[in-house]
Amino acid sequence: MRVTGWDRDRDLVTVDGGVARWDPSDGNPLDQPIVIWLSWHSDGVPGVEATATIARVRQIYLGTAQDPASGETLHQVERVQKFPEPLLTAAGPFDPGGAVVTLTDLILVEPAPQQITDYRAAQDVARRTVHITAPPAYFGPVVPGRGDRITVDLDDPAAQIHNRPTEAGRLVAGVTRQVSEAVPARSVGPAGIIVYRRGPANTPSADITNDMYIALVLDEPTVRPPGRA
Repeated sequence: MRVTGWDRDRDLVTVDGGVARWDPSDGNPLDQPIVIWLSWHSDGVPGVEATATIARVRQIYLGTAQDPASGETLHQVERVQKFPEPLLTAAGPFDPGGAVVTLTDLILVEPAPQQITDYRAAQDVARRTVHITAPPAYFGPVVPGRGDRITVDLDDPAAQIHNRPTEAGRLVAGVTRQVSEAVPARSVGPAGIIVYRRGPANTPSADITNDMYIALVLDEPTVRPPGRA
């Protein structure tokens, strides 16, 4: 189908008789034909919510094991089974696939602008959240508390860094979202299993024998090292 309108602020497209979410990474929807999918599953992105009455349900059955390319058949059912049995035919058993559902009285509810704003803000925070496991001294002379602002060196080989933003420099500053002590669980499982307990804030780092895990939300891309212009 063809798109008749594109709301770039909310990533929505309109078509004849409806509206749907558009992933901007797929390019300009006005320059290409599109297919709209209705899914039971949400990927967390604010989208268009659909409410409707199910008028007809048909189970899809795909080819036979001997001839997978023999096409598909639609078999009307009262409900879609979670694990449907193969459909027995003269040509052999047809394996179950998806389902085709016919809807009536369709009501579409678009996401509010604030939902989009909140989602994008959460995505930005997630992008800027660096996960660091390192010896306690890496984070300073005392263990920081949750919500403290600290500066760390992302190039320090003593630290294991995950989700480092590509634009982040060597020294970065941010606010701690999680502060935990990484404790080897030698008594509760195989070697190598780690459990996390709340970090002892304001405890001298020298008194902690285990590594620390900190989730740090970066609030500045780089920090100029002391003594440099």
